[in-house]
Amino acid sequence: MMKQKSSPCGIDWDKLDAVATAYLVRSGAVPTSDVLESALQRISERNPALNAVIDRFDAHARKQLESGPPMGLMAGVPFLLKDTIEYPGFRHTAGSRWFAQRMGLSEPGWVAAMRAQGAVFIGKTNTPEFGLMDITEPMAHGPTLNPWNAAITVGGSSGGAAAAVAAGIVPIAHGSDGGGSIRFPASCCGLFGFKPTCGVTAAPYASFDPRIQGGAVQHALTRSVRDSALAFAITTAAQAREPGSELRRWVREPLSRRLKIAVIDTPMHGGALAASQHDALVDAMALLEALGHTVVSTRWPFDSQRHHAAFFDSWAYGTYQFARTLPPQDYKNFLGVVEPFTRGLVTQGEGLSSERVEALVQDALALKAAMDTFHHGFDALLTPISAVHPLALGHHNPMQDYGTVMERVSRNVAFTYVQNVSGQPAMSVPLYWTDAGLPLGIHLAAAAGQDELLFRLAYELEQARPWQHRWPPIPQEKP
Repeated sequence: MMKQKSSPCGIDWDKLDAVATAYLVRSGAVPTSDVLESALQRISERNPALNAVIDRFDAHARKQLESGPPMGLMAGVPFLLKDTIEYPGFRHTAGSRWFAQRMGLSEPGWVAAMRAQGAVFIGKTNTPEFGLMDITEPMAHGPTLNPWNAAITVGGSSGGAAAAVAAGIVPIAHGSDGGGSIRFPASCCGLFGFKPTCGVTAAPYASFDPRIQGGAVQHALTRSVRDSALAFAITTAAQAREPGSELRRWVREPLSRRLKIAVIDTPMHGGALAASQHDALVDAMALLEALGHTVVSTRWPFDSQRHHAAFFDSWAYGTYQFARTLPPQDYKNFLGVVEPFTRGLVTQGEGLSSERVEALVQDALALKAAMDTFHHGFDALLTPISAVHPLALGHHNPMQDYGTVMERVSRNVAFTYVQNVSGQPAMSVPLYWTDAGLPLGIHLAAAAGQDELLFRLAYELEQARPWQHRWPPIPQEKP
């Protein structure tokens, strides 16, 4: 059990989620400055063992409070931002040495929505280069370590965010997900990780063709379901330009009906599934059935191996398209600075023919149509979160040979990206711990727009098998 420290008000901050923290601030029970200083102290004590936080906003955060305590739904909640998103006046490296000196210039809508509700931004979290990997070991900032076991990956690409929340530095942290980058780190760190329906919480990332690459989303990693549901309500209200609708949009109740849930246990590549992933899936099936849901085993409604290859070609082509926007001399320098894995993606993407690119577009559209039809027959889909577990730190570090790393990444990332291509919502729920004491999330998805259904199912699972009491045994030493 993690050692917990009390504030001058007698509050164990580690035990509070964002909702409880904001309530105490709004009620006047605690000064906002106490909440902030406690979080900054936790960074000092816990981050040296993790390398989750790569930049701190201490002075800026204190200045945010000078005009008085914020009184929104996230009043005074300390918040960390993944370094793939801008924040004005602070570094925006995206985990890359190429952008080592780049500074954030604007405030994205997602960030503005959280700030308007009282969130206090205190720093940036680590991410792999350009958020391209399922691990968080960038050359620019070094690896983030998993508080449950430093020899096991923290996941990626929102790995720094996951480690910080798991370690109790903050109750909630920003993440983004273009292929599982919220859900996989949540699984590795014993957190709740929700990937919204594409486009509902923030404008989609710019892409060379949104038919292929419109599936990246902004959201958060949390310990409690209600924190994630509140962040979703705040950001969807802002995106829909409906100020004041946050409370109406906030899902706070479990399901009132039983679901028909499909189960698929075959990785998209058709290869082997780790025994621990299988055990977690069987355990989740039993729990869902005990709760009265109908669970039906089935298969992917498309040629999974074809679509697996298409996803990774699309990933490579998108990286190439980003790189080719640079002037010729910068492009050459870029290839000399970025990690071998990024350089390999650029090369792979550059080598794709125009016919192959058009085929990628058609494959993406076909997958989306197939999954839309699939959910006409099933309320939800249950799968493993990945094909490999546990994944050792350094297993596919980006400085290794590109072919080796790509083979290992594509073997591991074998379920979660389906919902990025289809645009559908999905989540990792921390229901299972291995005999070795490692967390392992289970993966649930639903039809586009059915985010509320997933949140309600998550509340039911949280009540049936609570995880809030589980804490990693991380050291708390001052640097």
